[in-house]
Amino acid sequence: MVNVTTHTGAECALPREVGSVHRIGPRAFAVLLGLDLLLVVGVLIGSLAWPFPPATPLAAPHALAPIQEAIRARLGGEVDDPLIEVAPGLSAHASNLRGFSLNDTIYYYYIEGAANYDPYSRGAVNAQAIEVLLRDHSGPTTIVIYRLL
Repeated sequence: MVNVTTHTGAECALPREVGSVHRIGPRAFAVLLGLDLLLVVGVLIGSLAWPFPPATPLAAPHALAPIQEAIRARLGGEVDDPLIEVAPGLSAHASNLRGFSLNDTIYYYYIEGAANYDPYSRGAVNAQAIEVLLRDHSGPTTIVIYRLL
């Protein structure tokens, strides 16, 4: 006796023609890995550099004491600092308008919360064009001292 089947499912038992699988070579893998590494390092450097504040001034606060005293003297009337009319009925100290020179450097200042006519307050320069040296909270008003870059 011979067991023979006549159903039609037997054609699935025969091996089908299988397509070849293409793989990348070791060089292509190394190039892709290198590009991935460059991307990760670039994102890491960018994310580390983003939260840091801009450059801090090179001068120490004790080195800025003469500048701070000179500004207080000008505002207090101890030093002759003429008033200049900037608009009808409005005047400002010449040092607030044009700055003042000390040790061959021109320093500017503005008083927070008051009308100021220095280049930064007038909009003649933007924040990237100045270097803030000191924010003086010691007096009745806050004075910001800066110089142009």
